[in-house]
Amino acid sequence: METKIKSTLQQWIPGIQNNEEATSDYELLHQLACSCIRRIHLGTDEDLLWVQDIAKVVNLLYQSGNRYTKNAIENEFLSELVQEECPASLKQHMDLLPKELRKEYLKVILEN
Repeated sequence: METKIKSTLQQWIPGIQNNEEATSDYELLHQLACSCIRRIHLGTDEDLLWVQDIAKVVNLLYQSGNRYTKNAIENEFLSELVQEECPASLKQHMDLLPKELRKEYLKVILEN
């Protein structure tokens, strides 16, 4: 069964893993966060634009999602980004996230 998270990510993000039916929403969001972290570390303009585009799709899911969707995004996408957080990276991460998702990101930082 295809979930809203999977179908939205596959529709909006070219190359997202759609060959593994067994991949859960949580695993997919975790993998996506890891890809974002790698691209943030590379730091090229193209990579940072890619991260911004991913954040927009995740924000779209978050804003229109039910409690399950919001929990999955907080627990797997935002929490993974927070693991890389340090005072020097906070501004960069905040700039990459859409305004609506920044509040949730800060909430995850405070909870961890």
